[in-house]
Amino acid sequence: MDGTPAEDVPVQELVGKRVAFRTDEDHETCWHQRVGLVTGKVLRPARTLAQKADMLRADGVEVPAGFPTEDVPRVWVAADACASMPNGCETAVELGCLLVG
Repeated sequence: MDGTPAEDVPVQELVGKRVAFRTDEDHETCWHQRVGLVTGKVLRPARTLAQKADMLRADGVEVPAGFPTEDVPRVWVAADACASMPNGCETAVELGCLLVG
């Protein structure tokens, strides 16, 4: 799927849109490419890893050293079925890993 980089679209406008997971060289180490996710549908905005770390700290959980602190936007995606996940899956994905079709 050729498309617009998801980071060029406001997060709220991505909800309900079909997306493709990027497969270029920059994403060869990403989990989505290693398991073979290809396409999906954006369900809702997700917490950034920094927000998740703050939430854990507020609950008294010690966050491991080196846990990401960047506020990189993410969305929940209902990924379509693929060879390694015949029922698909739901996953939180950084916008930089997605193209909007």
